[in-house]
Amino acid sequence: MKKTISVLFAALMTAACSLKNEDDTGLARRLLLKPDHDFSPDLAPPAPDYANDDAWAALPGREDNADQTPEGVENGEETARADVFFIHPTTYFKKDGWNAPYDDSGEARMSVENGTLRGQASVFNGCCRVFAPRYRQATLYTFFAFNENSKGALDLAYRDVAAAFDNFVHERNDGRPFIIASHSQGSYHAMRLLEERVMGADLMDRLVAVYAVGGPVPEAFAPDRLPPCSDARQTRCIVGWNTVSKNAEPDPRRDEHALIWLDGEYQPIAMRPLLCVNPLNWKAGGAAPASDNLGALSGKQEPDALSAPLPRLTGARCENGYLVIDFDKDIDGFKSRLTKNGSYHVFDYNLFYMNIRANAIDRVDAFLEEQ
Repeated sequence: MKKTISVLFAALMTAACSLKNEDDTGLARRLLLKPDHDFSPDLAPPAPDYANDDAWAALPGREDNADQTPEGVENGEETARADVFFIHPTTYFKKDGWNAPYDDSGEARMSVENGTLRGQASVFNGCCRVFAPRYRQATLYTFFAFNENSKGALDLAYRDVAAAFDNFVHERNDGRPFIIASHSQGSYHAMRLLEERVMGADLMDRLVAVYAVGGPVPEAFAPDRLPPCSDARQTRCIVGWNTVSKNAEPDPRRDEHALIWLDGEYQPIAMRPLLCVNPLNWKAGGAAPASDNLGALSGKQEPDALSAPLPRLTGARCENGYLVIDFDKDIDGFKSRLTKNGSYHVFDYNLFYMNIRANAIDRVDAFLEEQ
């Protein structure tokens, strides 16, 4: 498979470049699901109405999986003084179109609710009320062949996210401070949202910080308006990282065709340096030992409760724009067919869960102290 193929996230990109034998054919079929027609907005599923609570995967005051906490940790949403707007990653892998139905009732929905909300969005329920919209996400094949079809699919997905954000700001947030957080495809939309809706607007006065995790965020994104966070209590700044092992295979995002949102358009990232803020010490380009890891959240969880965090699982260091973890072999609860290639993208949040949770609380506290 050519390394010039554009792929959304590190795990799937690494896998796509390593499909070399008969054992991988099932994964190959899953990854290479090309829609049988060109993108057209006329063929897209119906748009969500964000005034309707059913268009949201997570809302405060309603029971959902973003309310869950690990054993020994309390949910703080009821007394939280800030909100988080969380944009979920790609979970739809079918070939029936370039964009998924926002109200899909199958595997994509279950992946959001049982995976993303529990393992990612829930990390913010200590600091914030959690808002997570459903949206017509660009389907997986969008990121394997970057062209006009891809641009159309991404643009349509973003329009949903922007509409959800407008509803959040004007109807649900009540003028409170807020965090924007995301993973993978969600981080592409977060970057565009920041550029088109937040930076340069009055909303910057209410922005606590941005957690644009698992997306290739260039260091040059907005260094003057939204700089990389340099310590654990800095506000109005951005963090992001992509997790790999020390033996990870080459990442096609450095390829000239890999896409990014920058300067008002989707464009090749080429060889631009990528943002890496270490979630163990919150330093851009930093390194930290396993002793700084407050607790990782296993990817193996019971349906109704999250297990206790695992402290000191791994250290991490930023290297060439990637977050390199200590271990380079599969560990129970943190392995998949993709980690065999050195990509831990699916565990970008899990590996540093308690550090992220504590940091979100710290940043909100710092923001409120500044007011």
